[in-house]
Amino acid sequence: MENFKSKCLSEIKNDFERGVFLAVYNSRKQRYHRSAAGVALALKHAMRGILFSWPLYLLALAAFAVPGSFMLVFILLLSPAVYVSWVILSRGVKEDYEKLVDGYVLRSGYLGRMMFHGKT
Repeated sequence: MENFKSKCLSEIKNDFERGVFLAVYNSRKQRYHRSAAGVALALKHAMRGILFSWPLYLLALAAFAVPGSFMLVFILLLSPAVYVSWVILSRGVKEDYEKLVDGYVLRSGYLGRMMFHGKT
C-alpha cells in the first residue's frame, strides 16, 4: 500500500474504528476531496489520451477541410476510433479512482501525490 493512503474501509475489522472511519469518510470535506480527485484523474487521463491519440484527433479536425459530402463519410469512419479512445479513457479513470480514491480517507496533499507519484 502506498504511503499516502489511509487504511481501506474493507481492511477495518474493529466496529469502533469502522464507525470513526465512516464518520470521517462521509464528511463534506472528504466528499469534496473525492470529487476533486475524480476531476483530476479525468484531466490526467484526458491529457495522456490526447498525447497518445493526437493523430486521431487531427484527422477528425481535417474532416472539416474535406469538401462537401466526403466530410460526413470521413467523420463516420473516424467515429469508431474516437469511441474506442473514449472507452479506454473512461475505463482508466474508473480503475484509478477505485484503486487510489474509493474507500480511503484522503489526506492533505493527496492530489499532487496521486498525480505524480501514484502507480497510474
